[in-house]
Amino acid sequence: MESEKDKNVRDEIVLSAQKLFQQFGLKKTTMDEIAADCEKAKSTLYHYFKSKEEVYEAVVDVELVNLRRHVKVLVDGHKSLNDKIETYFNEFHRELLNKVNIYRIVKQELASNSMKDFYFEKIMKYEISYVTRLLEDGYDSDEFKSVSREDIPWFSETLLAAFLGIVKYSIARGSNFDFQKLEKVTHVLVPKVFS
Repeated sequence: MESEKDKNVRDEIVLSAQKLFQQFGLKKTTMDEIAADCEKAKSTLYHYFKSKEEVYEAVVDVELVNLRRHVKVLVDGHKSLNDKIETYFNEFHRELLNKVNIYRIVKQELASNSMKDFYFEKIMKYEISYVTRLLEDGYDSDEFKSVSREDIPWFSETLLAAFLGIVKYSIARGSNFDFQKLEKVTHVLVPKVFS
């Protein structure tokens, strides 16, 4: 179990790395720069992280936890499954693109074949489980009977694969993406899929 002191040191390293990755990108940021920014010896960084890529994974984890926490609060504010799913898709997408840190990190990952699978797997694993829970709750409350309860995990995975395709497309388009169009499409499609 990690001590409070170790957790604090790890958090300081991740915070510095987060800032530097945002400013310079993953490839151009060095462990020396991270160590200097958090005022730690380089050996301290290597005590907690084996490599810059491991620091990067910790930064992505922090960003995703913050993103999910924000989205979950908004989703939990709704009662109906349709409203929850619509809010989930719209807010997850909006927050993913609006978070400067994760936007730059994701953009780099999409350009780097070695990191593409890491990011996609990390997102998909958690999101499938989250959407599966939402749909199972909808199934139990008779709001969602389009598929059998046993098929809900598969349905969630397929739905999220399509959704993350939209996210990747949005990132590639950058600032030209129109959130109002996404909201309109979601508003039309969600009731049709989840009736």
